Amino acid sequence: MGIKVQTPDQYAASFQKFFPRGPYWDRQFADSKSDCVLFCEAKPDEFVRFRNRMSDLQNESAIQSAAETIEDWERVLTGSVAAGLTVEQRRALLFTAKTGNISTSAIKAFGQMYGLTITNIEFPFRSAFFGFSRFALDQITSPASFSVLFIYVDGGDETNLGLFKSQIANQLLANYIVYYILGGL
Repeated sequence: MGIKVQTPDQYAASFQKFFPRGPYWDRQFADSKSDCVLFCEAKPDEFVRFRNRMSDLQNESAIQSAAETIEDWERVLTGSVAAGLTVEQRRALLFTAKTGNISTSAIKAFGQMYGLTITNIEFPFRSAFFGFSRFALDQITSPASFSVLFIYVDGGDETNLGLFKSQIANQLLANYIVYYILGGL
């Protein structure tokens, strides 16, 4: 991915092709001090800089290659900035946040990114469904479900644990009640 950037000489030759053809223009380009030649010599460096910046911005538009705008991606997708992590770890978090898939392996991977060891994850209770309403044969609302999740955490410091908790809260749906058991099993 990226925008192809030519050399300044190639851009200068391309700029000359934009001018009309004929004896008048041939004389203009034969004179090294003419405005046409000076223009074609002055603009390629600026155009190379512009095209390089366009390529950089195009790379920033994808999580996989973002570096300059990684904090902006984090603020939009997760609501917080994980400044203590490496760029690769931050990209992995963003990719998971964007796709929305959460699993026990993803929770363990989040823990590893924050320097924590997740020793166990369990759902000790069956989901509790709270009824839905009906009016005659028509259902008014859909059923509501709440799930309890226990995450056993070992290692790490308070700062990383707080960041881990906020990441999990951002990833899980609102119907999960999460308990963190510190010290592992």
